[in-house]
Amino acid sequence: MTAGPALPDLVRSLAPPFAMAGVALTCPGAPPEVHVATAPGLTATGHTLWRAASLSKMVTARTLEAVGGPGVWDRDASEVLGWLLRHPQFPATPVTVGMIASHQSGLTDAAGYAVPAHVTIKAWMAQAGQGAWLPHPPGTFLHYCNLGFVLLAAVAERLGGDRFDLLARRHVLGPLGIEGGFAWSGVAPERRGDRLPAYRRGANGFVPQIDATVAPDGLSGPDGTAPRLLAPGENPAPLSPQGGLRVSLLGALQLAQSLQGQPVRRFWTPTLGPGDYGDGFLESTGPGLLVFDGPAFYPRPLVGHFANAYGIVAGVWHDRLAGASFAYVLNGLPEGDEDDAWRPEELAIFDAVARVL
Repeated sequence: MTAGPALPDLVRSLAPPFAMAGVALTCPGAPPEVHVATAPGLTATGHTLWRAASLSKMVTARTLEAVGGPGVWDRDASEVLGWLLRHPQFPATPVTVGMIASHQSGLTDAAGYAVPAHVTIKAWMAQAGQGAWLPHPPGTFLHYCNLGFVLLAAVAERLGGDRFDLLARRHVLGPLGIEGGFAWSGVAPERRGDRLPAYRRGANGFVPQIDATVAPDGLSGPDGTAPRLLAPGENPAPLSPQGGLRVSLLGALQLAQSLQGQPVRRFWTPTLGPGDYGDGFLESTGPGLLVFDGPAFYPRPLVGHFANAYGIVAGVWHDRLAGASFAYVLNGLPEGDEDDAWRPEELAIFDAVARVL
């Protein structure tokens, strides 16, 4: 097979057509290597902030473990939430926190997951009823679900006694030295200008989807207005714990590096049962982590997470055999491109990174 372009050349070739393309990686004993390119008229660096989409799930799960301890994954979520979370068809089966964190709880996004700010998640789940659940018993089927991470943030708030965004800053982002926060929480006013909205590529150029406008301080929702919040534990959905972290490419790399030396925990593997694996897009899962022991798109095992929302695809990955970590972002998918599958450009990045390492 013919080798693809070198990493710097590949990144430059991706923007345009993308609004931004970036790859950052670090190898043992070497400083970080950062490559960023933008389409004409746009500017970004490794420090520019953007919506991290599902990379956020890594931080959400780690925040929950920080406030609940390693035993939190075995707990019945109902015990912590203070109300009964059960599959309507299988009410005798406990739904554990770990099931939710590894996408095997039976929950689905079919009824949505953007719980209105004025509604408690308890009331919303009751109204959604069977629509929030698959026909499979909890713990028997793998199905990627965003709604579960809204529930996990509520569990974290109940255990930590504070807002989820503040817990994430206190227990995860701050200790790791990562700039950013959920719904712009903790991002200094003077840093908010160095951002890139999530773009979609249309016939007449790039169309901002989120963060075209950002509040000058404090929390900022997708349209730039401050979200309203209920008491901690009632409804953290406006903080978007499933996808609303704002982070930079270098911050994403720090998140990948934080996996160095950590045990690889698999709460679900393909040997445990069927699931929506997406032709290799999912394999094994842990708490807020995706684990690939033999990925078809990379020559060695990987642990980390992917992201895909509002025109951004991204990834945070640790290659434990090489002792290396890397992160990438592509901003500006075409309008209508919603598939959860590896894009050719992502596969080219995996190939180029593997050749560097």
